[in-house]
Amino acid sequence: MKKTPLLVLLFLFSAGLFAQPPFPLVTDHYHLELSFDYGNETLQGQCRMTLLNQSDSAVTQIPLMLYRLMKVNSVKTGDGKELNFKQTVVQYEDFTKLQANHILVDYEIPAHESRVIHIDYGGHLLGYTETGMGYITDRISPEFTLIRTDAYAYPMISQPNIVFLINNIRNHLFHYDIMVTVPDTLVVASGGRLVTRTPVQNNEVTYHYTSKKPSWRIDIAIAPYRQMNSPLLDLFYLTSESAAQAIIEHGTSAIEKFTEWWGELQSPEAVTIIETERGSGGQADELVILLPEESFSNITNYHNLFHELAHLWQAVTSEKEGLSPRWEEGLADFSAYLLNETLFEEKAGLLIRAANYNLRRLKRDFDRNPALAEIPMMEYGNQRITNLSYIQPMVMFAVLYYWAGEEVFHNTMGGFYQEYIMKRASTLDFVNYWKQKAPSYPLDTFFNDWIYTARFAEFIQEGKSFEDILEYYRLISP
Repeated sequence: MKKTPLLVLLFLFSAGLFAQPPFPLVTDHYHLELSFDYGNETLQGQCRMTLLNQSDSAVTQIPLMLYRLMKVNSVKTGDGKELNFKQTVVQYEDFTKLQANHILVDYEIPAHESRVIHIDYGGHLLGYTETGMGYITDRISPEFTLIRTDAYAYPMISQPNIVFLINNIRNHLFHYDIMVTVPDTLVVASGGRLVTRTPVQNNEVTYHYTSKKPSWRIDIAIAPYRQMNSPLLDLFYLTSESAAQAIIEHGTSAIEKFTEWWGELQSPEAVTIIETERGSGGQADELVILLPEESFSNITNYHNLFHELAHLWQAVTSEKEGLSPRWEEGLADFSAYLLNETLFEEKAGLLIRAANYNLRRLKRDFDRNPALAEIPMMEYGNQRITNLSYIQPMVMFAVLYYWAGEEVFHNTMGGFYQEYIMKRASTLDFVNYWKQKAPSYPLDTFFNDWIYTARFAEFIQEGKSFEDILEYYRLISP
C-alpha cells in the first residue's frame, strides 16, 4: 500500500539527517486531556509532559510545535508556577509550504534530570493538504475526528525544521495516558488500553486510555464506531459488519501466517485496527493500524491490510549517515503479495505477476526520466525519490525469496526482526545479517546490484523479466 504518513513525506524534504546530534530533551511521559466544541469546530486540550534532559548540560528553553491554527493559553511548571513563553506561526525552514505554531518556553532543566510542564491550548484543526500531504485532512467533526502526530494536534518537542523533527521524534519512546470527553453518541478509538468509560454531565462520556507499551506517537480517532474483537485483533469500524468480520478473519489469518514465518511479535498485546475516513492514509505502529475506508471496505482485496500487518514484523531502520531508502515499504508490499497467494488459491502466481508488473513500472519511469536509472536504491531517501521504495525493493525481495528458498528467506527475515526489534538497524546491519545467515550465496554481488549500485537498472533497461533475473542469480550460485 502506498501510504503517506507524516514521517514518510518528511523524508522527502530533508538531507543529512544523522549529521546532527539528537536534541537533548525528550518526552518521557505524556498525559493528554481533550474535549471538543463541535459547533465551532475547535478542541480544548490540557497536556502534562514529563521532559527528560539526556545531555550533560542544562537546557534553558523548550521548543514545541503545534498546529498552525491552535494557540497555547498558558504553560506552567509541575507545581503550578507560570512560565514565560512566546509563540509564532512560522514556515518550516526546509519545507516552506508547512506552517506550524512554534512555541518557546523559558524553563531550565538540569543535566540528566526531568521536569513536568502543563500546557493549556486549543483551536481549530483543518488539515495540511496545501503542503502536498493530501492525506492530512484531519478536522474536528462529529462525523469523524482524528488526532495524531501528523497534524501537530498536540504539542511536541521540535523546531520548525524537518531534519530536527525526524531526528528527535523517534529518539525516545514514551508512555502516555489520554482522557477524551465526547458526546455519548460517539466512541473514542485508540491503540492504548481502555481503563474507564465514565459518563459526565451534558450527555457526555470520558474515555481514559493508557499506553500498552512505550510509543513514539499518539493516535486518537472519534466517530460513531462499533467494535469487534478477537484474541489477536481489536477492531473499531464504521462500515458494514460483514466487512469488519472479513477484516477480523483475514487479519487473524495474516497474523498467524506471519507468526509462522517470522516468529512471535515482541509485544503480546492484541493489535488494534481503526478504520479512518477515505483518503486519510494507512499507518502502522507496533500495536495500532490506521486503515482508511477504501482499504477497509473492499472485501475482495486485502493487500493494504496485509501490507500494514507486515510492518509489525519490521525492526525500525535508520541509517548512520543520510536518510533511509525505506526498503521496508517494498518488503511490506512483497509480503502482502506473498501472503495473498498463500491464503487464496485463486491468487496462485500473484507474486511473480506483481514483480513483473513492477519491472514494467520501473521501465516506464526510467524511460521518462533516465537519471533515475543511475540512482542506487540506497540513495532513494537522499535523492527524495522514495516513491520507488515501494517498487524496486519489492522486486529485490521477490528475487531473494525464490533464489534463497522459502526456508532460508523466512528464517533470516524472522531472525533479523527478533534480533533488532529492540534496537535500531541500518541497511548495512540488514545486509550483514543476511550474509551471516546465508553464507553460501554470493550476496555481496546481489546486494551490490540491488542496494549499493544501479546495476539492477541494466536488467530493467534490457527488458528482462522477473524469471530472467532470477535465472541469472541461480546461474551464479555455487
